[in-house]
Amino acid sequence: MMEETLCFLGWEWVNISLEFTAVAWVRLPRLFLAVAGVNLVTHPALMFILDRFGRDTDAILAFEAGIVLAEWLMLVAVYGKARWRLLAGMALLMNIVSYATGLLLDT
Repeated sequence: MMEETLCFLGWEWVNISLEFTAVAWVRLPRLFLAVAGVNLVTHPALMFILDRFGRDTDAILAFEAGIVLAEWLMLVAVYGKARWRLLAGMALLMNIVSYATGLLLDT
């Protein structure tokens, strides 16, 4: 149990770091906190869903699309509707980086 928890926390840190690095060019205030916040809500939820419903590619892509939408809405809640296009791109990029890293680690 302890080993699983440490692995999960390690992956959370890696995931937050990767996603923040992917969007650091945006230079919004409190960006690290925003990326960490949305990630700490959605990533554990995604892992729970995948453990419960399976990890076939179609399911993962469908759930990732839902995560992009959820993260976008949370980012809009933090930064406002005026930046909705930028925030949508950020949410998409963050999740592409995370998904691609997961693919690389699984091979």
